Amino acid sequence: MRTQRARVSWMIFAIVAITIGSASAARADQLVVAHVPFAFIVGDSRLPAGDYVVKELDGDPSVIEIASAHGHQSMFTLTMESSAMETPARPQLVFEKFEDQYFLARVIREDGNDRELMLTPALMEREVAATR
Repeated sequence: MRTQRARVSWMIFAIVAITIGSASAARADQLVVAHVPFAFIVGDSRLPAGDYVVKELDGDPSVIEIASAHGHQSMFTLTMESSAMETPARPQLVFEKFEDQYFLARVIREDGNDRELMLTPALMEREVAATR
């Protein structure tokens, strides 16, 4: 099960890396600017496909704001230092797919600082059940 989850996570990572490979260089207060081609879940918030800007909240790397580029959706979430062994060279958003839903899992900044969002199978199951 864990191997399958890891394989799916890497597959999603590859797809998203290709799709948002053109993530633009962010301003100093922005961590990542990216186009996400699918709806996704952050915590208990569902966000539609579109262009997003990810920022730190007042210089605190543990809290990030995820806002749509047009300003219609915005939310805050807690992050923690990533336990990932490898960090890509460019800024990215990394998603995990659970059943038919995508969950934001990591935010990789231009400076290589990698932040992870808390995702557990129980949390993902609960959020998927809420969409039905």
